[in-house]
Amino acid sequence: MPSWPIHLKIAKEVNKKLNLDNDLFYYGNLIPDVDNNTKISRFTSHYYGNLKFPNCNESMIDVEAFIKDYKDKMNNPLIIGYYCHLLTDNYYNDYICTNCLVINENKDAIGIKLNNGTIIDVDVEDKQRLKRKYKHDDLELYGKYLLNNEELYIPKNSNKIIMNINMLKDNFLTEENVTERINFLNNDFYKNNKLDKKTLEYKLFTKNELDTLIDSCAKFILAEIDNL
Repeated sequence: MPSWPIHLKIAKEVNKKLNLDNDLFYYGNLIPDVDNNTKISRFTSHYYGNLKFPNCNESMIDVEAFIKDYKDKMNNPLIIGYYCHLLTDNYYNDYICTNCLVINENKDAIGIKLNNGTIIDVDVEDKQRLKRKYKHDDLELYGKYLLNNEELYIPKNSNKIIMNINMLKDNFLTEENVTERINFLNNDFYKNNKLDKKTLEYKLFTKNELDTLIDSCAKFILAEIDNL
């Protein structure tokens, strides 16, 4: 759910402690956002099912199902990176449910709380469209800020990654998938994330809030990894 630069920034903070192979770990942090020509959907790669967050009727990633599938491979940097991506998405979605949505007695989102105090009413059936718009606009903008102001590691060694994709359940990534993504990351990624605005005009979050989320999410991930 966060943009790739956010995933890469969190990966950077996490790997300060883990010291895993950069190419494998950072690429793993991008794996669930599969491309259109990949063998499985993003829904499947993210381990979405019937789980909901306790405080709202929003879909929650089944992290335990992922651990069950990969319990014998959790020492591989690519798989740990994949795990970090899922934890990050759950962390951000849970934060949004708790802090940015107005929830009714049925745990349905009926409003969106903006950072200026405004509350926008939303129809329960239409909440996904508006909620996604506000959160993705802010997170994309913050991601562009990170990519233009932080030294983020971009995976480069496609051969090393290709040698490890057999670790993935159902072999859903191919050599072509990896090669295309590595080429994109090292050629068009920065161009496509050029920061045009001098002032970051966030609607849902604040800049300080997004900075804090990076640190708190990284600490959450490290605690979860320690408990494996």
